[in-house]
Amino acid sequence: MPLSESLQKYAKKLGYPNSKTMEKILSILFGTQEKQTIASLLPGSIDNLAGRACMLPQDVERVIKELRFMGAVCRNHRLSGDEEVFELYPGVIELRDAVLLTPGIDYSMVEMWDHIIREELPETIPLWRKYKVPPALRTIPIEKTVDSRSTVLDIESAAAIVQNAEQIVVLPCVCRSSRHTLNKSPECPAPDDAHICMLINRFGEEALERGIGTAVSKEEALAKLKLAEEAGLVHMTRNNIKSDLSLCNCCSCCCTGLFLINQIKYEAFAPSRFRVTLKEKNCLGCGVCVDRCQFHAIELDEVAKIDPDSCFGCGNCVLTCPAEALILEEIRPREFIRST
Repeated sequence: MPLSESLQKYAKKLGYPNSKTMEKILSILFGTQEKQTIASLLPGSIDNLAGRACMLPQDVERVIKELRFMGAVCRNHRLSGDEEVFELYPGVIELRDAVLLTPGIDYSMVEMWDHIIREELPETIPLWRKYKVPPALRTIPIEKTVDSRSTVLDIESAAAIVQNAEQIVVLPCVCRSSRHTLNKSPECPAPDDAHICMLINRFGEEALERGIGTAVSKEEALAKLKLAEEAGLVHMTRNNIKSDLSLCNCCSCCCTGLFLINQIKYEAFAPSRFRVTLKEKNCLGCGVCVDRCQFHAIELDEVAKIDPDSCFGCGNCVLTCPAEALILEEIRPREFIRST
């Protein structure tokens, strides 16, 4: 069925007012009159929506349950008090992630979202630049690769984030599972354990309420972080200081953010407060660091040559340097990490 006026406005808010692909995605997600009516009234609680839509509360609850399962709407944990409040996802990446985590997702839906991300998303970048949209995620360094004279804060330590978490839910990486489904990253370095991305605290609660993901212990989560580091994946989390967050482990062949950084030259991630430096006299010229760098910041010319502007301070290259010729040094103040 054609999109309602409110869903057309939603497509515009997401940045895709004229996208036939986005129109088709939303038409599938909100494929009945009931669903489009409820979508037009969000945010709201079950009783609130029932009164405004002139529907029975049990019918609204059924529609919300269907929409939530499909990843079309979510519960607003911040606004929910005595009554649960539901809303549309605020951004295109959040919507993409929620939809593609749906169990048994159709192959054609994966194809459509891949088209949105790889073909249409880059066209929205000038608007992001115009309005100076801050990066949604920031790089977390591998803690043991940081110079011992530098300070690693709890908010920039993947291990500390895990240790301080009240709840940890692991689930497949949306970017990676999509690219693998479409056979577009056959040489992906990620480990066979696909469930190495994590949702912390209330983000994890939302996933479990949808019936996706698995709750794990802190010990299990730390073991997964180690797997990710050994594979050369980059730790990423939300680009501000909050207790509810995601903890991603990214590769350049699959990750949406790294695609934007490496190919579109848009800084979709914020760097860490650190940057790699080379002890040139120690460098063996082996090239291990070149293969490990997900940001394409290192080339080999007898010794490693580092582009400082392309280094995001993840520590991947430092971790496996056989000559210990690389180290992360603190170059940005603590205030560099956004608080809001």
